Amino acid sequence: MKRGLVFKILSLTVLLVAGAAGYALHSMRWLPWQKPAFDTAIPANCLATGPNAILVFSKTNGYRHASIEAGVKAIKEAAQKRGWEVIATENGAYFDGPCLKSYHAVVFLSPTGDFLTDAQQRAFEKYIENGGGYAGIHSAADCEYDWKWYGTLLGTRFRNHTFLPYPTPKAQIVTEPGSHPAGIGLPARWTKKDEWYNFHENVRGKPGFQVLLTVDESTYPAFWPKAMGDDHPISWSRPVGKGRMFYTAIGHNASTYSDSTSMKHIMGGIAWAAGFFY
Repeated sequence: MKRGLVFKILSLTVLLVAGAAGYALHSMRWLPWQKPAFDTAIPANCLATGPNAILVFSKTNGYRHASIEAGVKAIKEAAQKRGWEVIATENGAYFDGPCLKSYHAVVFLSPTGDFLTDAQQRAFEKYIENGGGYAGIHSAADCEYDWKWYGTLLGTRFRNHTFLPYPTPKAQIVTEPGSHPAGIGLPARWTKKDEWYNFHENVRGKPGFQVLLTVDESTYPAFWPKAMGDDHPISWSRPVGKGRMFYTAIGHNASTYSDSTSMKHIMGGIAWAAGFFY
């Protein structure tokens, strides 16, 4: 066998092994050596000071996305242009009734693991059901697995994600027709690199759910792990009591937050969740 061919085979093997290891690590709901850390001391300054405020929460008690810092920065800058106040935190103690009430929406920006106490979970449930907004980004679907209400809020859970080519293949996103703020002004089809999530269930057709984006599985290697088929939603919304829920699976890459189309989608979803209609 020629030396060049042997080298190529060995290189491919190394890439596959490294990719599989990275995939396995990222797909773990928790890391066995990492115990959840909970915050219980309510901050003295947890209340928003402005009338149009959102809270961006990005705590990770598991895998941490390198894109979080870029996401916080981009959301803050985009919100400032719209006259919103943004508080970014990784302190779960913000999930207290009076604190939460001062924000129009809470953005879960790629959190992982378990990060809220039972009391904090109950406070968030009341906040949403009484009119608060939720906007989940990327791994917001891959956290708090023991919180049944949260799974119901989202409508489904992360199952796994694409592997080849590792880690973020390019694919085409299809914008669903309609007038939802998270879809206004987006191309009918657009191309993006991301980590394409597969979910346990398809939310389309579930009462109250509106699918906003799907990913076209024919445009990327969706064969392993097994993807979702011809209808693969990656963003959706729904009313919850008096509140609103928006979720988008895009956001693995830091480049998401410098891409105007992606940010138009994300900020439109946050605006809808917060009740800041155009």
